[in-house]
Amino acid sequence: MSDPLRHISFDLDGTLINSFAIMQQAWEASTEKLRINCGFAEYRRYVGLPFPRILELLGLSNFEMELNELYFSHTRRLYDQIDQIDGAADLLHWCRTQGFGTSIITSKPRANSELIISRMGFEVDALVCGDDLTRGKPDPMAARIVCEKAGTTPGEMLYVGDMIFDFQFALNAGMRFVMLAPDDAAPLPRNLLNQVDRVGTLAAIRDMVG
Repeated sequence: MSDPLRHISFDLDGTLINSFAIMQQAWEASTEKLRINCGFAEYRRYVGLPFPRILELLGLSNFEMELNELYFSHTRRLYDQIDQIDGAADLLHWCRTQGFGTSIITSKPRANSELIISRMGFEVDALVCGDDLTRGKPDPMAARIVCEKAGTTPGEMLYVGDMIFDFQFALNAGMRFVMLAPDDAAPLPRNLLNQVDRVGTLAAIRDMVG
């Protein structure tokens, strides 16, 4: 029998906020300035992983310092152009009124994340960001930090995300998982044997846990 659900945790990009257009602008501007030939489609495949790990997978580790500064400073300048995913603030509010703890676990830097969360009016009990960690997703370190802050256990948590790395993270941590997959378009491997619960909208999570 599963532990009772006490805490719902969320990814940020693609789960609570529509940020991919801004990410694309920042990536293309940064790589153009450094004369790097790597399109955003390649970068997007790995969104959700720690930034250094993405660069390693893209063969761009030698540019880590320059890309980190250019990319994230660019996204900070454009943060006011980011919109929330439909129903995000309402769902977070509903979770709190129902007595669920809430958190956001993201690979974004804290400076960027706090700007966005403040602008969106998101209220959560804990925020864990990429630069808070020595091991980012899919390592379970971030989940352990949330458990310590919120006084809960992974078995009492649900993680909501939109990428395969979010699922791997939840699996490694021992959390339940729901994938936000509008139009059933979540990027999961065809040979994945695990059963993954999906929802097309954030509002549907209420029906799952309410």
